[in-house]
Amino acid sequence: MSDLYDDIEEKITDLLARTDEGDEKALEELKKMKKYMAEIADFLSVINDNDTIDDVKNKFDKLSEKFDEFLMTVMKVVG
Repeated sequence: MSDLYDDIEEKITDLLARTDEGDEKALEELKKMKKYMAEIADFLSVINDNDTIDDVKNKFDKLSEKFDEFLMTVMKVVG
């Protein structure tokens, strides 16, 4: 998981540098990344204190499916 975070951080840093150089395509990619990061935060906020282990398992199964979709979209955006 830390490799994923490192890759995302590296891509965001690259996008910021390209944006700073005036690359409008990089700015659009950065905006998309921001949206995706907000979606991840939403995904992780679904667990409640009163959830049972089965509730958590079901939620994580659904999150896993959504996360797979998210990763495919990110890969299309950031290459």
